Amino acid sequence: MVDSGTARRDRAGGDGFAYLLVQLGFHLAGKFAERLAPLGLEPRHFGMLTRLAANEGRSQQAIGDLMGLNATRMVFLVDELEQRGLVERRRNPSDRRSYALYLTDQGRAKLREAHEASAGHAGQVGASLTDAERTQLTALLRRLADEQGITGTSLPGPPPWAR
Repeated sequence: MVDSGTARRDRAGGDGFAYLLVQLGFHLAGKFAERLAPLGLEPRHFGMLTRLAANEGRSQQAIGDLMGLNATRMVFLVDELEQRGLVERRRNPSDRRSYALYLTDQGRAKLREAHEASAGHAGQVGASLTDAERTQLTALLRRLADEQGITGTSLPGPPPWAR
């Protein structure tokens, strides 16, 4: 007799490795979104604010390229964050045809709050793992991400080649 867990793993394809990663990814993304929601943010906003904090003053296009976003999606995302008072566009002094992006004071404060929410999320994820296991798992997941062309600067969502 085959237990239902084994049957599910078999239907998902072999040992269910990739399927389990997908399930876990969706579950954790939902939990992260729940932590950000009281702040009025979504994971994509957190990703953008984090990338912008490390690249202030760069052009909107350069930051979009860094994150793997096409120009249209980047405009919509920046528009949303600008309307909320978290980001501002300034004329790029080296190229008046483009805009440089900056966090506002309100954006910096919101990012600090979001980092606190993120730290709480990280503390819950893998709470059953030892520090050594977390380090090992992180290294293995980074290797898989690198293999798939997913960088640390990418926003959550479809990989750049699928956008």
